[in-house]
Amino acid sequence: MYNSTLTRKTPLRAKTALKAKTSLKCYTTLRANKSLRQCSIDKYKAGESNNVSPRAAGAKKKTQRPYKPKYPYESIFTTDLKRCFITGCTDGYVDGEYHRIHIHHIFGASNKANSEKYHFLIPLRDDYHEMTPYSIHKNRDFELTIKRFCQEYWLFCYGTKEDFIDTFGKWW
Repeated sequence: MYNSTLTRKTPLRAKTALKAKTSLKCYTTLRANKSLRQCSIDKYKAGESNNVSPRAAGAKKKTQRPYKPKYPYESIFTTDLKRCFITGCTDGYVDGEYHRIHIHHIFGASNKANSEKYHFLIPLRDDYHEMTPYSIHKNRDFELTIKRFCQEYWLFCYGTKEDFIDTFGKWW
């Protein structure tokens, strides 16, 4: 009834050399022509090892691609997206300053594609978009006015309040 194998101590494992444990096969002396890192990069390029990241192997860094819209730009506010909705000016000099027209996605961030899909875009001069205290990104009243107008348009054309919340995640 007494099991003697449970009380016996197991023998210690034999120690192995460090070379036997490592997967790196390229060993160099201190005065070698190539470093261990260069050896592993050469192996990666030859396809023998995948322990090295492509970045360390000399691969070029991926550049961020510009945003490509999923839907063509159209607006419920205006048909001319090259003219500011508020001031009516186009790209160029106004009052001695050069202004550009920016397309503002009314419901931005994760809802950028939905703004494009339902044409909730508005063309604004750069100072009305993001540079001044009265811009849409800094003036909360201006932003909420535009968002509420889009909500009313949604109720008139697309569906109910619940559908809007399902699509955009919030009711303003």
